[in-house]
Amino acid sequence: LVEYTVSPNWFAAALLQYNYGNDHEYDRDKYPFFSLGYINGSNRITIGYGKQRAGLFCVGGVCRIVPASSGFTVSVTSSF
Repeated sequence: LVEYTVSPNWFAAALLQYNYGNDHEYDRDKYPFFSLGYINGSNRITIGYGKQRAGLFCVGGVCRIVPASSGFTVSVTSSF
């Protein structure tokens, strides 16, 4: 995971997860994922693209359970 904060409100992240547990190297899946986001107070809007495996996903100190997906994603997170 690589994150870069451009200003107090904007951030970008790149993530590459790798399934190294398979004995056959050609069956080891890779999950690249890129995201851009905007933070306004306790609200966070994120757009992303890539392949994502199901499970716990953390970016910018915010973690959540996500389903498996491939393609574009849009998420809105609010804390209160």
